[in-house]
Amino acid sequence: MIKKLTFVLFSVLGSASALATRADDMPLPAASGVNLIAPHQEGSWSFALQANYFQPNNDFNYAVGKATITQGNILVPAAGIFTQTGQKTYAVNSNNDWGWGADITYHFPGEGRDVTLAFTQLNSSDSDSVNAEDANLTSLTPTGVLSGSKKGTVDDASGKVNTNYDAVDLTFGQLITAGSRITLHPFAGLRYAYIDYKATGTYSTIIDNGGGGGGGDLVGAAPPGGNGKEDTQTLKSTFSGAGPRLGSDASVNLGSGFSLRGTLGVSLLVGSIDVDADYTTDTYSSNVLTNSSDTKHSVDTNTRVVPEADAKLSALYHKDLDNGYALGFEAGYQVTNYFDAIQNNTTSSTVDTSTSYTDFFMQGPFARIQLDVA
Repeated sequence: MIKKLTFVLFSVLGSASALATRADDMPLPAASGVNLIAPHQEGSWSFALQANYFQPNNDFNYAVGKATITQGNILVPAAGIFTQTGQKTYAVNSNNDWGWGADITYHFPGEGRDVTLAFTQLNSSDSDSVNAEDANLTSLTPTGVLSGSKKGTVDDASGKVNTNYDAVDLTFGQLITAGSRITLHPFAGLRYAYIDYKATGTYSTIIDNGGGGGGGDLVGAAPPGGNGKEDTQTLKSTFSGAGPRLGSDASVNLGSGFSLRGTLGVSLLVGSIDVDADYTTDTYSSNVLTNSSDTKHSVDTNTRVVPEADAKLSALYHKDLDNGYALGFEAGYQVTNYFDAIQNNTTSSTVDTSTSYTDFFMQGPFARIQLDVA
């Protein structure tokens, strides 16, 4: 997705570069050159709020179901019974969640310089569940951080993923105009990021119905009839780090207050990853918790260098108001990727939680409003 958005962004900017020296109300004759100018500006402030509807990569495989169909062999009747077996992996799939951002910018008097402090936050939660009887499964087996001795057939399974993301940027920028239509805004500074990922699988097994009902959703409560057990596995990975950030905005003036904007940014964060795995088993008898065991495993904090890349493409409308005020409205699409920022070894045991990393990725539309005060 980042490659596609980057290609679109450069295509727009490449096509627009031919317009750099032409006035809004003139035809498009060939231009002989482009003058890059740092425009003079008065001191002013900009305040902005942004609503994000992003989809993070919260995918989590929590169970495998197996179904078997046995029937007479239609193709070769003499062969007798025909058995067909199918298997399906059940996963928590990512959905879009609302997040927000805010920033404040001071534009220094003089030659187009500014400083911006920005904050972005996204808290997401996704879940899924399956019942072996309702899904007509012959077996339902947990996946994830359960060790081999813990795995076995269960009656109900559910998965849940929670992700908390915070980012703070402090950047210094330089405004540059290229003719009458193109505005460039390279920037450099620092980024701090916090990524907290937590995947949980919960599995319930009926040991003995005891004549008290049957079936239903067992997850999160004592089994029907009160006799059974519930296993819960949890893997939590937390990254926090800071480092340099570079990038640039580029805007194409379409006239009448409308414009197109593209942004590319990269960061290189140095920080630490903390990993904790937990496995619990609760046993019930006659609706009473009779036994509970808890196995924990922690991995020593390790230092990592996490590259980050982001891109966005948007449309803007800017309106000057009286007394030095102005309003800006922006809507577009954004992608952000932190490389190898999550440790999510969810395919082996709680003992081995130090070798598998994956990216933290989020994408989606956003809308933004900005107030300029001279």
